Amino acid sequence: MLANTTGNDYPNSLNRLAVVGLVLGAAVAMAGLFALPALESLGFAFRQAFLVVGVAEFAAAVVVGTAAYHLYTVPEE
Repeated sequence: MLANTTGNDYPNSLNRLAVVGLVLGAAVAMAGLFALPALESLGFAFRQAFLVVGVAEFAAAVVVGTAAYHLYTVPEE
């Protein structure tokens, strides 16, 4: 019970798509920790494997950052 509540004040709700993006981006980032030796065992040279992992990690960081930015949605009035 708040004194200045008008009755239309609702808390921000979670954006489900942003939560899914956050989880998938974090999963890709965690998988990238183990991808370098796996790619090298498949025949990739170190630089090629490092480039693949680096691009995947950068993409995961962009996805996580974007998902965190859009995590909460303000209900329309």
